[in-house]
Amino acid sequence: MTIETLQALTNSQGSLIALQQRLSATRDIMKEEALQNFVFDLRDYADSLRVVTDLSTVTTIETIEVTEISRVFSEQNQLLRTLITDLEELDEQNKSQEFLNLTEGELRRLIGSLQGVLELNSLNLQDNLNFQRQLKDKGITVNQTTETVATEEEKTGFFQRLFGKK
Repeated sequence: MTIETLQALTNSQGSLIALQQRLSATRDIMKEEALQNFVFDLRDYADSLRVVTDLSTVTTIETIEVTEISRVFSEQNQLLRTLITDLEELDEQNKSQEFLNLTEGELRRLIGSLQGVLELNSLNLQDNLNFQRQLKDKGITVNQTTETVATEEEKTGFFQRLFGKK
């Protein structure tokens, strides 16, 4: 059960990161400081999941819409709770080796880190309500992408000119 929960959490994280990238590419969202902060908090939260998801690889990335953020957070909340409960049971039974060959200390640290991630999940779930309301009030859609800024061609260095390599 623990490995399946970990895999579901890893896939969910991949979907959340893909959504965060779409949000950060939306010009109207990135112009508003409050909305921008939520997008950055979303990325920080998704990165915090790596404490456990680095132990697995993403197999499926589901495309999620902005309106589904609450659902994803709720699912992840349940997955985190299940994972924490399973890991605590392994710790109580002194079977830490059964979860990816972790030592008892590593398992306890992982449990503590996951409890912190669970707290971040709850905070982001609350912030999402405000984010959704602001998107609706301002009529912002996520399909718009940021403008690309043309940059000057990079000057070649001495050795690049000398050896003709870029």
